[in-house]
Amino acid sequence: MPVVVAANTKGGSGKSTSSLILGTTLARMGATVRVLDADPQRTLVSWSSGQSKYRDIVTAPKPGVDLSDQIDQISAEYQFVIIDVQGSANQELAAAMSRADLVTIPMRAKTADAEVAANAIGLLNSQQKLFRRSIPHGVVFIATNPVITTKEEKHIRESVKQLQIPCFHTSLHERTAFSHMFRFKVAIDELSSKETNGLEAAMENADAYATEVIETLRKARQKGTAA
Repeated sequence: MPVVVAANTKGGSGKSTSSLILGTTLARMGATVRVLDADPQRTLVSWSSGQSKYRDIVTAPKPGVDLSDQIDQISAEYQFVIIDVQGSANQELAAAMSRADLVTIPMRAKTADAEVAANAIGLLNSQQKLFRRSIPHGVVFIATNPVITTKEEKHIRESVKQLQIPCFHTSLHERTAFSHMFRFKVAIDELSSKETNGLEAAMENADAYATEVIETLRKARQKGTAA
């Protein structure tokens, strides 16, 4: 079953946010999902201590057990496995990438984030050479303005395009609902419109991202089968 890895060597790039949005959205759509929180900060494990009906989708790596083996075991049991990895170029990130069917590279549309994201691309290229296979991947922009595209964002998007790095069409915008998921430890569809503005727009944004991930995985599988 597909393994999706959120990878960026910069902390605060949106790995946990994008992983939680994707995981809970896929679960809401009816899929069986596991989100493996391999970041020592355990942001997602903390989220799962709340009362969300989706809290059981989050799990943590077992101490002393090889991460690759754990990924293999989980992916044999669930339709989607999403892995949130520590924000550093370490052995666990490499292990997760080695098992990935898709690597997402969350990043904010800021120059500093773009420079650091290049490290994740470099590590991904190394894994592709090591395992002699192409690993589908793409940048997903986080916390963008849904109405206005800044000059900095336009410049970064153009730079990504010139470097021929794939980029998701769907960006995860700056939404109150996305931050309230962590504040209240629930999923988007469990938030109250009395406390959270723009729930419908946030839901549409999450659905669009999950749908694009599914479509990207489908195309990659078809391409692999054809090859």
